Amino acid sequence: MCGIAGVWRKRDPIGAGDLSDIAGMMQALAHRGPDDHDSWSSSRLALGHRRLAIIDPSPAAREPMPTACGKGVLAYNGEVYNYRSLRQALETEGCIFRSVSDTEVVLQALHHWGPEKAVPLFDGMFSFAYFDARDNALWLARDRLGIKPMAVAETAERILFASEDKAILASNGFGRRIDAREITLRLAWQHRDSSFSLFDGIERLPPAGLWKITDAGIEKRCFWHVLDVLEAARITGDRISDDEHIAKLEALIEDSVDIHCIADASIATACSSGVDSGLITALSKRFRPEIHGYVVDPRLGRSEAENAERTGRRAGVPLRRVPVDRDRFFELWPKAVWHLESDGWHASHVGLLALAEQCRADGVKVLLTGEGADELFGGYKWQAESMRAWQAWSWPGRLFRSKRWLDRKFGRLRHAPFKTSTGNSSASERNLVLRSLSPELNFLQTRIFDRLEPVTPLGDRAFLGCCLYDLYSHLQDLLNRHDRLSMAASVELRVPFIENRLIDFAIHLPRRQKLRGRTGKWLLKKVAEKHLPRENVYAPKKGFEISSGFTQGSQGLLRGGYLRDALKWPAAAVEDLVDLARRDEASRLRLVGMELFLRLHAGGETAGNLTHALHAAAAEASG
Repeated sequence: MCGIAGVWRKRDPIGAGDLSDIAGMMQALAHRGPDDHDSWSSSRLALGHRRLAIIDPSPAAREPMPTACGKGVLAYNGEVYNYRSLRQALETEGCIFRSVSDTEVVLQALHHWGPEKAVPLFDGMFSFAYFDARDNALWLARDRLGIKPMAVAETAERILFASEDKAILASNGFGRRIDAREITLRLAWQHRDSSFSLFDGIERLPPAGLWKITDAGIEKRCFWHVLDVLEAARITGDRISDDEHIAKLEALIEDSVDIHCIADASIATACSSGVDSGLITALSKRFRPEIHGYVVDPRLGRSEAENAERTGRRAGVPLRRVPVDRDRFFELWPKAVWHLESDGWHASHVGLLALAEQCRADGVKVLLTGEGADELFGGYKWQAESMRAWQAWSWPGRLFRSKRWLDRKFGRLRHAPFKTSTGNSSASERNLVLRSLSPELNFLQTRIFDRLEPVTPLGDRAFLGCCLYDLYSHLQDLLNRHDRLSMAASVELRVPFIENRLIDFAIHLPRRQKLRGRTGKWLLKKVAEKHLPRENVYAPKKGFEISSGFTQGSQGLLRGGYLRDALKWPAAAVEDLVDLARRDEASRLRLVGMELFLRLHAGGETAGNLTHALHAAAAEASG
């Protein structure tokens, strides 16, 4: 896990200014790689790398890493967990290795097989820049579901790229302009954190992005998309017994946890009281007997620490509580927003940052979590609720509706097939949203629903489609949050559920293996029964709750003017919005979080100053 930065000159050779920019970009990414740093340059390209040494911490694995022939070079962020099997295949074809790192395997695979063949073979989380001097091509890539980030900006003379937007902002001459449209989209609850930037002129590689940069410009493509690999016939033709499915899933998860435990550094788990992180914690004990876990312990409201410790006792894994009181919350909230490069729209962001900082203080470099299971295996209530709109086609409901009525209703629902579909209350509202907000996401809903056409009944089709859509919406928020906040503390966060074979297995499961009766994640819970306390497995899903009391009173910051000016609020409406934020926690988190973002990135205020401002606002509100 690392930070990468680069400058590609379109015409002129790399100069002193470009090398100075690389140094500044690397400094902006120091938190992503405190263990080492280096740079490399050729006639048109300069690369920088900040290293967090996890696999092969020796100097032999230093980056940017050139090939032995000097015709290829790699700056890489992440882990490719199947690197050992890839190395064996490369060695049989004559490749010679100088280190035991996964970095060199990635480099040799790209150089020997070519990016278009090699990248789909990588099983893990990654973003990288690979330069092939043989045809003067620069390749930028990102893993299939976008666990690792990559930002890109194109100017008249250069193409800049880096692991985080703030590194591009650190380059000379690049303006720090906030995109007001993106602010509006975030406030409108659009899931855009992973693939879109709040800074004008910066874009992000999408999940599975594979971009080729040459003198002809940027050729943008993707090497993987769920629509391209989904086989509806595998879903409709599934006749496998429950026991076989359970055994297959358990074996896949065990294999994934095994490879995710590969590290020459200390590993721990984030263990809540839920099924997903609890199962990862229990299975990781087999491969790292010394492993321990962490659980956030809020000092306001409900804490899941006690229930999480029940999982720890069953698994034989000791848990360490990470306390968060209001002072700690106000200390970390602005810092979290700084690293997210977006509003801190969920109070749990602070909890994750507190957990990551405790890991780092304890010398832990790698943290395993359970993210991805709800999207892949059907764990969210809105996925089940997506079935309700399609009840008219179920027996005996369809007997009481004419075919003409059903056809008209199908035509409307097809464009807003899921519970989370934006603008599904009326045709005019839906069309407004499709035209003006996030068309790339909103039209994806229909494409996924149509791709599942063979699946019946329609409620099953909507449920499975909603799960697939969440891979590109809700999960993107989570993955962006986890990368930014763990790396803020120089901790590598790994997600064993997001593994190639597990993804393929999960997206081809029929609805009955995900939702049975009222039980979501049915199949995953049957596996978890073998490893976790039953009361934890079947407890109601609560998510990562942080009491609204932590942020109460912070709405006073909205009078400061940054968000007001960016969105051109009328002066008379400011107090109404302050009152809305006071009454409604979701609005308070979104609005105050965006105000913090603007003060940090547009106003130049420090996180420490904003902590004092939060305390002052809360004191004023309570007084």
